[in-house]
Amino acid sequence: MKGEPAEVLVVNVTPLEVTALEQRLQVDLRIRNPNDFDLFVTGIDFTLNLNGKRLARGLSNKDFTIPRLSDAVVLVQTSTSTFDVVGQLLNFSRSQDLSYNITGLLHLKDGRLAFDNSGILLEKGQLSGTPAP
Repeated sequence: MKGEPAEVLVVNVTPLEVTALEQRLQVDLRIRNPNDFDLFVTGIDFTLNLNGKRLARGLSNKDFTIPRLSDAVVLVQTSTSTFDVVGQLLNFSRSQDLSYNITGLLHLKDGRLAFDNSGILLEKGQLSGTPAP
C-alpha cells in the first residue's frame, strides 16, 4: 500500500469486568490518516505495552473508514491477565510518567498497514492529583 502510515494513539484505557484471572479493558484509539485517500479498515490487531511491559493484545473485526486527512476514535474491547494488571500497578511509581507503546496492523480492504507509536497516558503525579517530587 502506498502512502504514509497511519498514526495510532491511545486516548484512554477503561477497566470493564474483572474476574480472579481476567481483566476486560476498553482501549480507545485515535487513528490519524495523513493520506490524501480514505482508509477502509476491516480490522485491527495490536499489542499495548505500559512502561515497557505488555498489558494487553487487542483484536477487532469491525469495519470503519478513516477519511482522508482526518482521524477517528475507535473503541476496542480486550482482555488481559488480572495478574498482569496487578503487577503493572505494583510497579508503577507516582514519580514516573505512565508511558505506552502500541504496535500492530490495520487490516484494510486492499492490504495491511503496520503501525508503531508511543506516548504518555498520564504524566507523573496526575494519578494522585499532586505533583511528584
